[in-house]
Amino acid sequence: TSKYDNAKIVLKNKGIVCAKEIVDISPVNIFEKTFPIRFEFETDLKVEVYNAEGKLLVDYTPVKKDIPKIPEPAQVPKDPKDIMSNEELYLTGLHIEQYRHATYDPDQYYLEGLKRDEGDIRINNAYGSLIFRRGLYKESERYFRKAIERLKLRNANPYNSEPYYNLGLSLLFQGRDDEAYDAFYKATWSNEQQEMSFYYLAAIASRKGKYSDALDFVEKSLIKNSHNIKARGLKAALLRKLGRQEEALAYIDENLALDCFDYLSCYEKILNIKDNANRLKTDLVKLMRNYSENFIQTARDYANFGMYEEAIDVLKLCSEDKPMLKYYEGYYYDKIGIHEKAIEVLKEAEKCSPIYCFPNKLEDIIVLDYAIEMNPKDAKAPYYLGNLFYDKKQYEKARALWEKSVEIDGTYPTVLRNLSLVYYNKSGDKDRAREALEKAFELDTTDARVLLELDQLHKKLGMSAYERIAFCQKYWDTLIKRDDMYIEYVTLLNQVGKYEEAYKLIMARKFHPWEGGEGKVTTQYKIALLEMAKTEIQKKDYKNAIVHLNSALNYPENLGEGKLEGTKDNNINYYLGYCYEMIGRGDLAKKYFELASIGTDDPAGIMYYY
Repeated sequence: TSKYDNAKIVLKNKGIVCAKEIVDISPVNIFEKTFPIRFEFETDLKVEVYNAEGKLLVDYTPVKKDIPKIPEPAQVPKDPKDIMSNEELYLTGLHIEQYRHATYDPDQYYLEGLKRDEGDIRINNAYGSLIFRRGLYKESERYFRKAIERLKLRNANPYNSEPYYNLGLSLLFQGRDDEAYDAFYKATWSNEQQEMSFYYLAAIASRKGKYSDALDFVEKSLIKNSHNIKARGLKAALLRKLGRQEEALAYIDENLALDCFDYLSCYEKILNIKDNANRLKTDLVKLMRNYSENFIQTARDYANFGMYEEAIDVLKLCSEDKPMLKYYEGYYYDKIGIHEKAIEVLKEAEKCSPIYCFPNKLEDIIVLDYAIEMNPKDAKAPYYLGNLFYDKKQYEKARALWEKSVEIDGTYPTVLRNLSLVYYNKSGDKDRAREALEKAFELDTTDARVLLELDQLHKKLGMSAYERIAFCQKYWDTLIKRDDMYIEYVTLLNQVGKYEEAYKLIMARKFHPWEGGEGKVTTQYKIALLEMAKTEIQKKDYKNAIVHLNSALNYPENLGEGKLEGTKDNNINYYLGYCYEMIGRGDLAKKYFELASIGTDDPAGIMYYY
């Protein structure tokens, strides 16, 4: 870590010096050189670095690299009823949560554990946290209180206070600040929960205008993590509220040195420096990329501190015309008692484009619930909230909200499309699913995604290939917008024996790889050519059949996909052997018959993913 002039670098192989250099080195002036020497093992080599006086500074010998044992593959979780202990039920549920398992839900493991022991501390806490993150604030409270009840059975001050912290969050999101304050205070008993518990205590105190108390709490939070940017932002805001402008500015500079994207501290700087405020605002908007989510997140932090005026002003800096910006602004106006303005802004939100509006935060639930209550004629707010709840696996809530949206305004196709999904996938109502999706497509026949989904639904409901082809042909300009819909149409042509038409369509398009579509285009390409070859064989036109079969063995560039290593084209090779036999080329016939006998007829699909 220092500068060394005339340092000596020595390279040894089995203790014998094979290279030596005298160089000046420092942290910024490193020495790097390749020496052409022969060695048996890396571990025979040794590098030594000496200073000018001959004192050894550092040496290094490569460590023998053992080949690690390949870990066992993950085991399929047992059914909850087959798991013996509550601890294993808890760990299985936790594993499924942590790895976001695609086909298993943790709920059944937690609920089985609570069925066996309703007071289990860890499972109550885990399940309460799970449903809290799904937006079930009130419902989660019960489980946290159950965990606390068992925790306090022998000790009024339990060593693990996480359930108290989680209870505080549940109560805070329910608007029960005083009870949340008590829960967070109790949570500070254990070290692990102190940072965030003191932070929320500071936020609650700030909401009540007790800025000195809030500052004391946030200082305690920062003792546990001095780099907590949210806590640092709160401290800067509190110093401003307490009139300690110089301290606030100095602290803001510290914050921005740690994180130049600390938007709240940037805005605090504007509030503390009245001069050049417009220039600073312009710079801040540029830093935030005029991206609505950045402004909403900063406004949320201010609102969490009870500083609603600041939250509104931050939202107004963004020039994007996004619905959630307006919903939050209206909600915050209501919080400061300006109800007429709140309603006015909520109506503006209703008129905003819904494109790319996907609320997903727990705070969004509160704001959208408020918007639905205050503006019952708004069809978009229940649509957005339905999307959020569907993501949180609250399917019945999502369905009810989407149905409410359609009742208010049945002309927005995406709501109907979403309803079709929940009807079919969650309610098992096939008829209503078809009715909703057909109505959605009728409202916008240019939406290729909805056409694809409608065709898939028709397929699941047993519509014939001929009927599906006829339906797709009506919307050809929409169909050709997507590779997946296009190849589905080609598949239908192959299914009804229109192989030449299918082949021509494949060769007329440049395909692009997409996840889940691996092998689809190449499969239809081979089917079309193979079946065309079979037709030629029936006509005894073996030469043209050979041309088609050879084409099937090679993928043209426009398919967007090459052949996987190890693919066995047994059926194609068999027909090639047969054709060559028929034209008297026994040598080539033998070659292709032998190729046809290798391996299985199915390419290893697992290679697509591993």
